[in-house]
Parts: sequence; C-alpha cells; structure tokens
Amino acid sequence: MTDSIRAIHVAPAPLVAMIATTSLWALAFIVPVIVPGASSLDITFGRYFAYGIGSLILLWRFGRVHLSCGDWVLAASFAIFGNLLYYALLVLGIRLAGAGLAVPIIGLLPVTVALAGNWREGALPWKKLAPPLIAVFIGLMLVNIARGRDAGGAHASLLGILCLVAPVIMWTWYAIANAAFLKRRADVGATAWASAIGVATLALTLALFPLHLIFGDGAHSIPHLFATGEVIAVAFWSTVLGLGASWGAAALFNIASTRLPVTLAGQLIVFETIFGVFYVFLAEGRRPSLVELAGFTLSILGIWLSIRALQHTRNDR
Repeated sequence: MTDSIRAIHVAPAPLVAMIATTSLWALAFIVPVIVPGASSLDITFGRYFAYGIGSLILLWRFGRVHLSCGDWVLAASFAIFGNLLYYALLVLGIRLAGAGLAVPIIGLLPVTVALAGNWREGALPWKKLAPPLIAVFIGLMLVNIARGRDAGGAHASLLGILCLVAPVIMWTWYAIANAAFLKRRADVGATAWASAIGVATLALTLALFPLHLIFGDGAHSIPHLFATGEVIAVAFWSTVLGLGASWGAAALFNIASTRLPVTLAGQLIVFETIFGVFYVFLAEGRRPSLVELAGFTLSILGIWLSIRALQHTRNDR
C-alpha cells in the first residue's frame, strides 16, 4: 500500500466505460433464456470461438504491438483463469452446491476485487472504504438472495462450495493482475491486449472442444440444435457474446482498469448483476420486487459514496 493517500479525480469517461463493460457482460444472463435448447457449454464454446476468431482478425489487421513470450503466457493465464476455467468451475459449483448458494458467493466478486485493489494500490483509507463497501455488499446480497431463493439446487457439498469460491479468487487475481500489466505496459493498448487474450482463448477453446464432444453433452446437444434449427440462433448469440460480452467488454474493462482505482472498478462490477437482472425482467415481462429495488439502490449508493470518498481524500490514513 502506498504511504500517502491523496484525492483522486474520477473522470466520467472511465466510469462510463466500466458501466458499459458490465452491460455487455450481463448479456450472458439473457442468452440461455432466449435460446433454451442450447446447453451452457454449447453457448460457452460458441462465445469463445467467436471471441477468438474476431480477436485474431483484429490483432492481425490493426494490432501493431510487440508482445514477448512472457506477455503471451500471461494472456494465456488470463484466458484460462478469467474465462474458461472460471466458467467451468462456476457451472460445476452450481451443480454440486445449488444455484441458491452459488448466487451470493459469486456475488462477492465486486467486494473481493475492491478489497484486493485497495490493498495493492491504497486508493482509500480502510475506514473510508468500509461504508461504501458495506452498502454495496448488502445491496448485492439483497438482489442475489431475491434472485436465488427460488432457484432451487442440490445439497451443498464441500467440493461444490470450493468450486464456487475458486472462481471468485481467480477472477479477483485476474482483475488486479490485468490492471497492473496495463499500467506497467502503456505501449500495449486496451484493444490490442483484449485481442491477445482472445487469441489465447481461441487456442484453448479449440484444444478443449473435442473433450466437449467426447465427455460432455456436445455429441448429443449439437446435432439436436441442427435438427431443431436453433443452431442459427446459437451462432448469432454466440457471436454477440463473443464480440460484445467478451472482446468489447474486455477492451472497455482494460480502458477502465488503467484510468480508475481498482477498488472503484471492482465495486462497479455490481452493475453486471443489475443489468443482468434487468435483462431477465425484460425477457420474463415482470417488474423487480421491493427487495430487489432496495438492493439496487443500496449498491448504487455505495458506489456514489466511494466516488465521493476518492475525490475528497487527503493525506490521511
């Protein structure tokens, strides 16, 4: 942590970039509702294949940046822990522990990123970070509990809980390490780095796809999609997720990560839940409950308090 903590100007542009990032991430909430015939793994492989192909084209056409072997290893690590393994463990954790437990555990992500970011950068004194984080945490829990209480689920096992905690740890590391890399390597642009991670993700996706056909449900679900005609919808939404929720969101997230304190960027991840629930409301044609509205309000209040604290902090600790 830094020895002195000073006031930080929070510009509107990176705030908008981070909120736009979460709006794109949240598209993943709605696609399974729109295409119910596709399995989660079908959509995942389609998404990351589209992300990788788009990244390969963009990096080849526009990406004038030199990456070392170490940079590519880091990109592959982000592809594994921030994309593929994160999602695989999340799905496994939901199956073993139930969605009702998965939702609040994964919902801790904005808090863990904010805490880890503040520990690394020291953007706020802990006493000033506590009130906004508590508000974000309580608000997020209200929304998640309201969404997850009727989701059902299996009897929670220790393995299932570990499978849910691991993605939170991995993505927290990814958010911190990604911001540190971009701030250290100012010559690597936000879009070029998003494309590099996409190319690494493509390589891993192609390597793992045969396992989906052999050991997963791909051998059954993919022919079913062709037979029902849903393959076109899956291809379309996989492209939307790949280019929007993966590449576009990654580029915007990189921009926000270099211009915002990680502790604030982490709290803004709460908007992914807000947008995701809003999208599902539109699909289901219903309105949010009072508990969900209270959760949204508390979370946004917490972010506002955090921004005010950052802009008014002086050399106190």
